[in-house]
Amino acid sequence: MVVREANHLPGCPIAEERYGRLYAFNQNLDDQMPDLVEWQEIRIKPGLAEEAVYRLLPSATDFEYTGYLTTSRVRYYQAGSSSAGMLMAKPCTFHSHPTKNPYLADVPSLQDIHSFLFYRHLRSITVGATKIWVLDKSKATLRTVRKLADWMEVNHFRTVNHWMKKDFANWQAMYVQTVMKQLGWVWPDTIEEMDAEWPRMVREIFKIKVRLIARGPDENCQ
Repeated sequence: MVVREANHLPGCPIAEERYGRLYAFNQNLDDQMPDLVEWQEIRIKPGLAEEAVYRLLPSATDFEYTGYLTTSRVRYYQAGSSSAGMLMAKPCTFHSHPTKNPYLADVPSLQDIHSFLFYRHLRSITVGATKIWVLDKSKATLRTVRKLADWMEVNHFRTVNHWMKKDFANWQAMYVQTVMKQLGWVWPDTIEEMDAEWPRMVREIFKIKVRLIARGPDENCQ
């Protein structure tokens, strides 16, 4: 395992060269960014505890922030109301959910989970309304990534074509649902059940490490 530069940054669970070979299947599509971005920065004081670093991450009531963490900075920009581009080849990325609807803000979207598996980032942090959650990849997670890569090799283009013809307006969301169903995801019946069960489901189905951090409703909300 690679030694971490700071306690708020992840280490790679396998040799970086092997990790790069594993992710060759996504053809270097990690960085999904708009053309013009106005970057902002928050300084991370040396020695700051990991949870304290994550509490520096900004959120807003009606739009998302997105960015990544370095040893000494949080680099971020204001994104859209329901989606955020990201430099997903960075080891540690983050985005926030709009806090005006706490029920939706405090659970990950299926796209969030899919993106964590599909892209190279090792740690993904999401800032919700009353929770911050940290997703980490382990060696077990990489077995799920390999299943994803194998499935895509056989089924990707056929599935894309199917949903583009059947539901062009929503084909990307339907594609992600199809992929995640193949990996074992079953939607909970209600948002309350999703809120209660998603950490266990993500750990058990995808072998992703999950940590939850309580957050005040107005904590660093800009």
